[in-house]
Amino acid sequence: MKQPLVCRSLHLVSALARGGLLALAALLVPLVSAHAQAWPDRPVRLIVPFVAGGGADVAARLIAARLQERLGQQIVVLNRPGGNTLIGAQELMRAPPDGYTLMWSLDQTFVLNPSLYSRLPYAPQKDFTPVALAINGPIAVIAGGRPDSVKDMADIVARAKAAPGRLNVGSAAILSQIAHEEFNRSAGIQSARIPYKGSAEVAQATVAGDIDVAFDGVAPYVQFVKAGRAKVLAVSSARRFSGLPDVPTLDELGFKGIDFSVWFGIVGPAGLPPDVVQRVAEGVDWAVRQPDVVEKLLVFGFEPAAQTGSQALATRIDKDLERYSPVIKRLGFKLD
Repeated sequence: MKQPLVCRSLHLVSALARGGLLALAALLVPLVSAHAQAWPDRPVRLIVPFVAGGGADVAARLIAARLQERLGQQIVVLNRPGGNTLIGAQELMRAPPDGYTLMWSLDQTFVLNPSLYSRLPYAPQKDFTPVALAINGPIAVIAGGRPDSVKDMADIVARAKAAPGRLNVGSAAILSQIAHEEFNRSAGIQSARIPYKGSAEVAQATVAGDIDVAFDGVAPYVQFVKAGRAKVLAVSSARRFSGLPDVPTLDELGFKGIDFSVWFGIVGPAGLPPDVVQRVAEGVDWAVRQPDVVEKLLVFGFEPAAQTGSQALATRIDKDLERYSPVIKRLGFKLD
């Protein structure tokens, strides 16, 4: 039976509509693809929540310089220090997720601050897009180079047990203080934690003999080690640091359950497009493995992360949040 004219007209309109939608979709695909390929078509801002000239800033600029070679666009470093990275993190949160504002930051932002502050103005796992894990570096145990200085880790334990609470251990960063306290627990000793504002002060106190031992990053001690005024006794990472291959890990020496490394990476605002994430992640992986970059990073006590992608950073954040939160709570550390 022949369909009424109205029905045939409706079928025709429907077919035309479907065809129009398909044609529109076909037109949009290359437009979206072209947009993705066009990024970045202007300079990319990289927020660095640290003062200019410090180790974190120098590492950021070193990697940014090589990353822009891969992206074919300038990367402008913007220093936004203050509030234990809170200022920089909040600026990133307010930025549009278009790939033109990223942030270089460390574990402090994502896995320490949530436990150190009662009210944090961001949610580390919701308000950011992990882009790339870049570098990491161990907490080192350092002693002075004087004849009466601590000789090795066994000597630290012996002195601490002979006079509980008398051995002075200096540290500045929160993670260094946590590593020290966890070493006390593992070794079954009591040693006094002497907090300092920065690593430079800890290093000076170590070589001057004001403290017995330091738990700190490697970089401030390189010149003193070369001059025989300090010695690195052990590192707190799971494996040996490639910049100090002869220095054992605490785990190797029998102090179990200690694995603390400072890490840095790049994040974006929540909702960052996957294609942007992939391009930056691939660029970071390439940048941190360039021989000249590796050589300079080792001087600052860092090395390329074994896995550098977005998933590697997300996994590291999740695991460290779970691992550090109970330790910080048990130690009673607070910044507000």
